[in-house]
Amino acid sequence: MSAALLKDEDGVPIGTVRVSRDITTVVALEERIKEERDNLKLIFESMVDGIYIVSKDYEIVFMNKVLIDAVGDQTGDICYKAFHDGEEPCPRCKSPAVMNGKTVRWEWYSRRMNKTYDLIETPLTNIDGTISKLTIFRDITERKRLEEARTQAEERQLQLLAELEMTNKGLKDFAYIVSHDLKAPLRAITSLAEWLSADYSDKLDEEGKEQLALLLSRVKRMHNLIESILEYSRIGRMKENKQEIDLNTLIADVITMINPPEGIAIKVGDKLPTILCERTKTEQVFQNLLSNAVRYMDKPKGQITIGCSEETGYWKFYVADNGPGIEERYYEKIFQIFQTLKPRDEVESTGVGLSIVKKIVESQGGEIGVDSKVGVGTTFFFCLPKESKGGAEA
Repeated sequence: MSAALLKDEDGVPIGTVRVSRDITTVVALEERIKEERDNLKLIFESMVDGIYIVSKDYEIVFMNKVLIDAVGDQTGDICYKAFHDGEEPCPRCKSPAVMNGKTVRWEWYSRRMNKTYDLIETPLTNIDGTISKLTIFRDITERKRLEEARTQAEERQLQLLAELEMTNKGLKDFAYIVSHDLKAPLRAITSLAEWLSADYSDKLDEEGKEQLALLLSRVKRMHNLIESILEYSRIGRMKENKQEIDLNTLIADVITMINPPEGIAIKVGDKLPTILCERTKTEQVFQNLLSNAVRYMDKPKGQITIGCSEETGYWKFYVADNGPGIEERYYEKIFQIFQTLKPRDEVESTGVGLSIVKKIVESQGGEIGVDSKVGVGTTFFFCLPKESKGGAEA
């Protein structure tokens, strides 16, 4: 409200004039603006990111507590002096673009703080219509470190893959050498020994015949060892289409192939499932496990049992026998290539069978283990993931 004295022509007061204006709306608007400012400040202060506001003249007019704790209170200072120790706006300054209404996002590395920030800068319209720049600081130093570590890990992985390809090529070359350069002289030695045995056996005494037989057995052992090495090297390189296999039929074929001697009985505990698998590799697993059980059986009546249980997401198979058993300290050794627990002159073995089994099972995403008691018997068990024709769990 305002008032004025009313006078006549002679200057004599004759009354007053009062003018009143309803400013309820203006007061309410000012209160609302103040409330919104307080709310905005409260929001800024509660954020985990640093925030500051800069005027068109580059003056810092507001900083929240997070930013103050990080760099100190620079309110009232010129931003390029406070943050960059510069005498003029830095070349990367986004203020001109923001003052023209653009929102900009970019990364800034602070040498002073040795940190990297993700910056979002956007125009902020003041009550008087002027534009200020609102900047949100987000510390992404740790994220950048992890990204760099991941990039280095990916580069290392690519390097390892390249090295693996070279190793696989070396294995292929080695397999070729073994197949051709070693097997050829073995065949010649075998032929010569068989020729000597056939044509000169009547001229050899018993010791000579024993030595010749020993030579033939050693050549056969070497041949089997070469074949085992080749078989081991092929696992993982040879791919076979997966198909639904009735394991009852497959096991029956394997038992027929092994042809266990009299006194050793192989039986299936329960009906085995039909699973999606690579037939040849699955056959190799059971053939090696059953052959091992037969080969090392030391009881007059050997019992070998094959069984399976259905678990969540996988099948668990076992091959159990009542053979000599294995000491626990050898549980890992038996899966290593060329390792046998008995001299080869006592039990003929290449020491590759269980290595092949382990490699096949693990290449299919499964696991293998052993449980044994000396003098009682051994159980080998392995797990294979369930699969359906669509590739998902059955």
